[in-house]
Amino acid sequence: MSAVRFLVADSSPALQTFAKKMLVGFGFEAAWVQTAHSAEAALALAAEFPPHFLLTDCFSRAPLTGLQLARQLRASHPGLRWALTSMQLDHDMEREANAQGAMFQLRKPFTAPDMQTAMGRALEQWGREFDEVGRRMPGYRRPRYSGAAPVATDSPTFKPGDLVEYQGIRDTVKNVILSRGELAVQLSNVHGVVPATKLRKA
Repeated sequence: MSAVRFLVADSSPALQTFAKKMLVGFGFEAAWVQTAHSAEAALALAAEFPPHFLLTDCFSRAPLTGLQLARQLRASHPGLRWALTSMQLDHDMEREANAQGAMFQLRKPFTAPDMQTAMGRALEQWGREFDEVGRRMPGYRRPRYSGAAPVATDSPTFKPGDLVEYQGIRDTVKNVILSRGELAVQLSNVHGVVPATKLRKA
């Protein structure tokens, strides 16, 4: 079977690592997932590593946005599938992304299960049309996901239900999310999100 190549374009190393581990969990080889920190870097990488699937941030303030990146890559690779993540997701952006054939769109911050569900549905749909995807993913309906967001090895990892200590007080993790590109959690008794680096397991 030939490689199914993925390109992840996002400025967050944590999100890049999460996406790569998620795709490996779906049954793809790690070497088939390349990452880039900007749309420009992704475009350059695509010249040597033509992707089948692009997962990109919107890069709304960059000279080359995620939507423009997708448009340029689809012009040279008509079969490219892609998806968009953005903190600035609005109606106009959603409409343009849909017009360009985005398989899904996620507003940041999103939870790890949100991304896993969206990607799983996209791969299920894609697998019905692209046999290499379908054959490589016999277990994608039951993704190998433990409930914790995989991130860089030097970052703490938590899952819902974990007992943690925050500012000297014990609390319970409700959700694990990626907020502004960094791993964060929602606690049972704290409003908002807390960076994972400020917690320790109780």
